[in-house]
Amino acid sequence: MEYEQMMANFTEHQNVSVNVQTGEAPVNQSIRNIRYKKVAFLKIHKAGSSTAQNIFLRYGYSKNLLFVLSKVRKEQYDNVISLSSSLNENNTISPPMNKTFDVLCNHVLYNREAFQKYIPGNTAYIGIVREPFEMFLSTLNYFRPAYIFKNIKAITPVLNYLVDPWKYEKGLPLTYSLTNNRMALEFDFPKHLFKTYSKEESNAYLSKLNQEFHFVIIMEYFAESVVMMRRILGWSIKDVLYVKKNSAKKYSFVDNTYRYLYQRFAKLDYDLYNFYYIQLWEKIKLEGIDFQLELSFFQNLRKAVEDYCIKHNQTVRPYHVPDSQWSTAFKVTRKDCDLLLLNEMKFVSLIRQRQHTNSTNYK
Repeated sequence: MEYEQMMANFTEHQNVSVNVQTGEAPVNQSIRNIRYKKVAFLKIHKAGSSTAQNIFLRYGYSKNLLFVLSKVRKEQYDNVISLSSSLNENNTISPPMNKTFDVLCNHVLYNREAFQKYIPGNTAYIGIVREPFEMFLSTLNYFRPAYIFKNIKAITPVLNYLVDPWKYEKGLPLTYSLTNNRMALEFDFPKHLFKTYSKEESNAYLSKLNQEFHFVIIMEYFAESVVMMRRILGWSIKDVLYVKKNSAKKYSFVDNTYRYLYQRFAKLDYDLYNFYYIQLWEKIKLEGIDFQLELSFFQNLRKAVEDYCIKHNQTVRPYHVPDSQWSTAFKVTRKDCDLLLLNEMKFVSLIRQRQHTNSTNYK
């Protein structure tokens, strides 16, 4: 769909006047005084983080920024720095001499001091969360943890686990568990809270996180989150285009009526999710009508770009997007499509190769 037609369809359902040629709307609150170059993205397993990660991979790659990368290890995937610890000299490659890193977006546990050490200066901290029970089911589908599917000898092992999670988590190191408040673990919640929950201490830590993270994406409201993030980071619309990745088919291990059992167990994850869910809508409310206009524009544009990259992949000429209220004119090329569609493992490998080539110190 051409841009002018897309804008015409978009404005048919709006109650404000928008110029089809320029995309102008009567209100604009999308301008930020700060444009963040450096970004640390906390990539959470099974929370839509691969789709989000591609935004940061493309951003850093297109601007030739320096990425934090893992040391090459046979026993671990190239896109994983660590599943059990934060950044340290044992799991990362040192930056070239007299340089510091610009982008972090591979799997690693959060620790404020470690992150600041590796990406010092004016860095935007971005996280992502997902509704915990849905994340639990997705985790089961992808990882098939042995302590549930092999150790529980029952017709309904997942239901047995939910009835008494501690029975099966007992003795399992916290960092080995994929189901014990895993999001809270990766956000570095105090370890004692996983055994002895305290609402007061959980809220206190969330207040600390709120001072450290500039924004946390809500997976279930991904488009809304990306538009809000774009405004906070001061990035362009082209910077935050995306194609959905790793979307699994529907799966069912237990009936949805048992969600309450997981809510009872995963209190920290629900505190985390609910806190940032509320934060998202509070931020959106402050943006006014212009946010809703940009969101509709972005959703239509993103779909048009996805169609151009996938359905019309034989088209050679770039997809042109003229000036709008929210963006200067830009074009989407076949090379842009290649990067939008590139698997994260191959993308990280591409970045690793370029950084190694660019610096004799990068080993």
